[in-house]
Amino acid sequence: CTAHSVQHRAMGAGLSSSEMGAGSSSSGKLAAFRGGGDAPFDAVGFQSALAAWCKPYCLECSPPFLVGWYNEKRKETADGQQIIEALEDAVAFALWSIPGYLEVVADHFRRKRPTSNFVDEATDELLDLLRTDLGADLDAVVINTDRGPPYYHVQSVGCVAGVDEHIEAYDFTGAEAEAWREELSDSLEESRDTKMWGTDPASLRKIFGVNVHPVWGGWYAYRALVVLRGASSPALVQPPPLKCL
Repeated sequence: CTAHSVQHRAMGAGLSSSEMGAGSSSSGKLAAFRGGGDAPFDAVGFQSALAAWCKPYCLECSPPFLVGWYNEKRKETADGQQIIEALEDAVAFALWSIPGYLEVVADHFRRKRPTSNFVDEATDELLDLLRTDLGADLDAVVINTDRGPPYYHVQSVGCVAGVDEHIEAYDFTGAEAEAWREELSDSLEESRDTKMWGTDPASLRKIFGVNVHPVWGGWYAYRALVVLRGASSPALVQPPPLKCL
């Protein structure tokens, strides 16, 4: 993937379809999807079109998931915090960047010269393009998940969509793992600033879980959440938690 397509599209009108390249044809495929109506929404077909749209920008998209799956996970794990305000059977997707996205960010910097938040500014430009390519009746909400409010828990999104595997420090067993956890907690307690973390030893020593992608490992980053409030797909079946390690 390269920054070529985003540079062409961002420079404005006057470009032919051939000059626009893959971005133009992918935009047309996305625009063909409509929300509402009596026919079931083709969530899998939309995913294919969205994946094609993302590819030139070094982004990937998740399989479709339902808002209700995510909200239920947040109720189970976080007392219902950071839920998505949409119908339970509304279709949603997560977007993440992969190696090569740095070039997209660098291209944005060369053109726009932002003074701060370089990655978020580049992401926002892409999300603006995506919003224009989505049909109005999809009633899409496209959110940069690194900015807020509102804030959403991308690890929960990845879990319910079957994108990646969530692991916790306690998933590793044995004496060696126990020694590693103790050593890591000691290091965290020494390095964390009490102005941010407080003085509670449990908070200072807490080891947070991580998500691991089956292809990219840790070399990916969630960038956006796409919620199609005008598209429902109650027949979607939630995948089991991914196990790839």
